[in-house]
Amino acid sequence: MVFVHRIIKNAMSIKNIFILTLVTFGLQSAVAQVVLSSHHLELKRPDAYHDILPAPDADNHGLVVFAADKSNVTALRYNRVLFYTDSLSAERPSTRDYELMAGYSYTTVAKPSAYWASADYKKIQELQFDFETGKIIEYSFEMPFKDDESLLLTYSANNGFCIITMPAKSAQLYFYIFKDGRYVRHTADFSDFSFKNAENDHTNFESVINENGGLHKMEYPAYNPLPATAGKLKLYTTTAATYLTFDQNPDATQLFVIDNKTFDVSLKTIKKPLIDDDGDSNSFYHNGTLYQVAVSKEELKLAAVSVATSEILQSYSAGKDDSILFKNSNLMEQTDNKAPRIFKNTKKFLKKASWGLPAVTVYHTPEDILVVSGAIRQTYPAGQVVLGGMGTVAMAGMGVGGDVFSMMPDHTQTVYIESLFDADFNHKNLPQQHLAADYIGQYMYEHEKQVSLPTIFAYEYYYVAGYYDEKAHRYLLVKFMDDGIR
Repeated sequence: MVFVHRIIKNAMSIKNIFILTLVTFGLQSAVAQVVLSSHHLELKRPDAYHDILPAPDADNHGLVVFAADKSNVTALRYNRVLFYTDSLSAERPSTRDYELMAGYSYTTVAKPSAYWASADYKKIQELQFDFETGKIIEYSFEMPFKDDESLLLTYSANNGFCIITMPAKSAQLYFYIFKDGRYVRHTADFSDFSFKNAENDHTNFESVINENGGLHKMEYPAYNPLPATAGKLKLYTTTAATYLTFDQNPDATQLFVIDNKTFDVSLKTIKKPLIDDDGDSNSFYHNGTLYQVAVSKEELKLAAVSVATSEILQSYSAGKDDSILFKNSNLMEQTDNKAPRIFKNTKKFLKKASWGLPAVTVYHTPEDILVVSGAIRQTYPAGQVVLGGMGTVAMAGMGVGGDVFSMMPDHTQTVYIESLFDADFNHKNLPQQHLAADYIGQYMYEHEKQVSLPTIFAYEYYYVAGYYDEKAHRYLLVKFMDDGIR
């Protein structure tokens, strides 16, 4: 399965952690990147209409990159090893009716499609590219959204393009899935389940969604930067199922499993680590395990729970006067893209972390499980208050809903530690290797003047950063790998 990130801000550290000297990193980055393709592409001005969307084929491998300006869209095709093969061009859908390129899909015989949407997503236009015949087929859809139907999320996964909405005064989600020149609406029904809010009072499904900022999509198997995971309601998609984690209640995480064929919904309720009344908690689902973090000014707790058995694999805690023994990094704080500062002790770290929203993210490295935990807070210019929030980072999931960053101010503080564990969540006291995300961040920094419309996606066992060099009129794909798989 592959997912695409569109970068909101250039030249920012993707991983938020791991600062090395430029000299050291420069020596390593020479072997950490491979330019897979550099192909001529000229996007006509004005730049405001430029858009690029990579579309990895989840079933057959290979890649198509859709590149658009105000008048035209070009589909660049690449083979399985991402060498450029050929392209097709068509007239771009009307900019008056369609504001953005919203997603992509593939037919069962590997024909790629790009989707354009109006601002309210009530009008969708699909362009399907047939590279074998050279034909481009157009499909137009008038979406039957009701006036009280809320648009929650859009994304591409499993070779389909999906729009999720929520009808008013209901406990349902509608999944509009586009593929093969048509769409099908599926319903996931949550009416059999009960919900509690942050005050432990009974509430309803619609209120949980509306009061917690909607759904935020996580990317698998890609690394999710910590600020992207601070939302209380998260969505994860695999081939077989779609998972929702609800963390608005202080006592337990509700993990809903939606079957991708039947759209039947099941629930697993997992208790949270106990924490002081002034603390808060969050979770992250990854490969059958729920990772939970709880933060207060008095202590930090981290646990891993098997979803299948509800058994705690391991749990760790540290009080304000303790050393955090389950970390592999310093106690860090980073504001935007500035160099991190190091806390001298756990007490200062927890005090700052307790001001923000708790967050945890999990990523499988070649050798270990990397867990980054801490908190995210928004900081406003002088004269304004400081509030907890989800912040901005270099990468954001495409579509609406999953992009929590556009709603946030430019100043985001990330307070965090990094930890390495084995598959049973035993802590590993080892030096950490670099991830592809580290090398991508460095590459973007070094090529800031050349990089325009950058995107990142996981492909097979490595990552690919794509970008448009506006001055050279070229589109480049660059390969990056985690240490340990070279």
